[in-house]
Amino acid sequence: MSNKFDYNLIKTLVMIFETKSMTKSAQALGISSPTLTYSLNKLRDYYHDVLFIKSARGLKATPVASQLYPSFKKIDEEISHSIIISGSNQTEVSNIFIRTNTMIEYYLMNKLLKNNKISDQVSFTFNNRIMLEDQRITALVSREVDIDIGSAIKYNHSFISTRIAQSKIIGLCRMGHPRIKDNLSLEQWMNEEHAVLSSAETNAYLPEKLYANSHQRIIRYRSNSLLNMLHCIEKSDFVMFFPEFLLKHIPEYFNLHCVTIPWMEKDTLDIYAYIHSKAKNDERLNRIIELLKN
Repeated sequence: MSNKFDYNLIKTLVMIFETKSMTKSAQALGISSPTLTYSLNKLRDYYHDVLFIKSARGLKATPVASQLYPSFKKIDEEISHSIIISGSNQTEVSNIFIRTNTMIEYYLMNKLLKNNKISDQVSFTFNNRIMLEDQRITALVSREVDIDIGSAIKYNHSFISTRIAQSKIIGLCRMGHPRIKDNLSLEQWMNEEHAVLSSAETNAYLPEKLYANSHQRIIRYRSNSLLNMLHCIEKSDFVMFFPEFLLKHIPEYFNLHCVTIPWMEKDTLDIYAYIHSKAKNDERLNRIIELLKN
């Protein structure tokens, strides 16, 4: 076997080290599991070490893999930065790519339209694709997206984070719900049928109290479409949790009732906006983030 090192394997080790999962790594890299296994085996042959061992908490790095990771991570980030460099020094973008869920998409576009903030020279493309944390980081570093809006992700010097909302949590149900009045006890919350945002990020949004009870709830409807979820709530006896800061952006034609959740009064949903560090002076992106914060 050739002793020549394949530099494409650098990202393989970095991703497996960070996710501790072959499945998540394959998804993040956009390759099949057999392809990832083949790449890992090439690394193992090159270093004469197993590199990762199965454990109860996922794949555990061997000392060799742990020693390789810091330098491999640095090389991976430097390669990503080099890809970004082009012949033009212009940092502003005419087509802004935003990755978020449909709830935030509706919120942002509503604010842009109401405040006449859409320039003739700017267009928007939204990506609502379900992405794991490492996929979100990769998309930001590679400039696949210009703004990522969602739950917190781990620090990376390649991008800048801004908290755009720290919101209380309320419940939503239809007007005239036969059992729900102005507040929801934990017991009643657990006994009601629920609609939930069907996203890989959902659990990251949930405060510990909601997350701990999420698997016990009666889930009747899952969707990534905010408008469909609101329509479902209006036409059924289902209930859902909702960020309070988005309430004023719910279309007026929805016949919905918001209720307090006393046992969640001290908990919040924190939402962040991320942009690449090289775009920190892009006025268009900064205007969008300021609009979100306001």
